Amino acid sequence: MKRIIFLLAVVFFSVAGKAQDRWMVQLNNKTLLLANEEDTLKNRVWIDDLKKGALMVTYHPGKVENERKRRIMIFDGADRELYSKEAHSISVSAKELKKWKWESPQIHIYTIPVLGEDGANVRLRRVHLATVYLDKKT
Repeated sequence: MKRIIFLLAVVFFSVAGKAQDRWMVQLNNKTLLLANEEDTLKNRVWIDDLKKGALMVTYHPGKVENERKRRIMIFDGADRELYSKEAHSISVSAKELKKWKWESPQIHIYTIPVLGEDGANVRLRRVHLATVYLDKKT
């Protein structure tokens, strides 16, 4: 009986403890957002003061996807791509953010998997990581 309870507990905790995708948005080493599910209403941050430093976005995949790489992309409010990098982490300087602020007061950060040549015909859905407002919260 003890073995059965032990095995059930092991199975339960292994299922419950499975790794999830998670991401973090930081400004000058201050964490603004730490999330593990896509939610356009919850995953919003406001930046009041753009001084020196950088905005960092780090994406941690929940499981190894055959060592698949990811692309992190930043779009403006009109859905025009401002920045894109094939990596699990990106850094954007405050100087660049100030430039973008004049074009669009908000930016949207997404990620997609990067496929090899064999995945050329696959349609990918971008995952919304965060919306960053480059002015004060109103």
